[in-house]
Amino acid sequence: MFKGLHARLTLIFILAASSILIIAGLIIMYEVHFHFTMFQKDVPEFQSIKPLTHHFEKALLSSVLWTSIGAILLVCIISYFVAKNLSRPLVDMRRAAEKMAKGELEVRVKTLGDDELNDLGRSLNLLAAKLQLQETSRKNMTSDIAHELRTPLATIKSHLEAFEDGIFEPTTARIQSLKGEIDRLISIVQDLEYLTAMEAPEFSLEKEPQHLNHIIIKSVDAVSGAFVQKGISLRSELEKDIEINLDAKRMSQVLMNLFSNALRYTPKGGEVTVATHVDNESVLISIRDTGIGIPEEESKQVFERFYRREKSRNREYGGSGIGLTIVKRIVEAHQGQIWISEDFKQGTEVNMKFIR
Repeated sequence: MFKGLHARLTLIFILAASSILIIAGLIIMYEVHFHFTMFQKDVPEFQSIKPLTHHFEKALLSSVLWTSIGAILLVCIISYFVAKNLSRPLVDMRRAAEKMAKGELEVRVKTLGDDELNDLGRSLNLLAAKLQLQETSRKNMTSDIAHELRTPLATIKSHLEAFEDGIFEPTTARIQSLKGEIDRLISIVQDLEYLTAMEAPEFSLEKEPQHLNHIIIKSVDAVSGAFVQKGISLRSELEKDIEINLDAKRMSQVLMNLFSNALRYTPKGGEVTVATHVDNESVLISIRDTGIGIPEEESKQVFERFYRREKSRNREYGGSGIGLTIVKRIVEAHQGQIWISEDFKQGTEVNMKFIR
């Protein structure tokens, strides 16, 4: 018993082939009868061989009829197996899609060859792999968000309980500590909201021709006070100024975030340098620091949500762990590239490349 696509394909093959055979058989039978009739009219001696020719005509017509019937039966058998072979991969893909819909994202379909059906199977496998990766990322993100929110909330709760029980006096320093934890919570929520907005389909940039050096200098001026306060030198090595289509507000956000990271991970007495290199096709922006650096095997992970080299998430190197993810999204929205240089051994060098 068979049904569905297999049945439809079998029926289509049988009808198509049978129609051709029946039409061809009828034409042959008509031609045979026609030529025997013409022979009867054109040959005067036909009456003497009439029984023989009549028998011969019946034999030919019978042969054509039974050959057509046999061919139709053969077509039915061949159509069944051909339809089965054609429909099997599609049925397997349907079952795989149904399992994926139920959350079984590890399912895969077998692919052999380079035809369109196998291309469809490979596309389905790729979709399953991406969905599985996204599901893993979603679970990791949920866990990371819970961890990020749990820590400051636990700190706030413990302080408030200590105040309530009279263990701690609500001194200015302790209240400021609580305020810092609250600010950290607000920062995490704001970053999550912004990242969600950036990943929405309706997100777009307001790009206009902008003087790149002007944006960089403005960002440097905005953070220079924090660098002076920590005793870190912030230098600029800018080549000729050019105009490039950018969203000035978003690009300033990228630079401020990268400067903030460099400031956080560079010790007192260190140095941070922002440099540009311009050629006929692109512009390269580099931000180098003399801080603690990033191991080569971790250089590509820093742009993932909630990734921090400090696995313990201690507050000396605080932050939400979302900043560099936002940076990457903004750079890619400008059709640019961002990466950590693997050749820069003393500290960290972040590179951004944009097409002119």
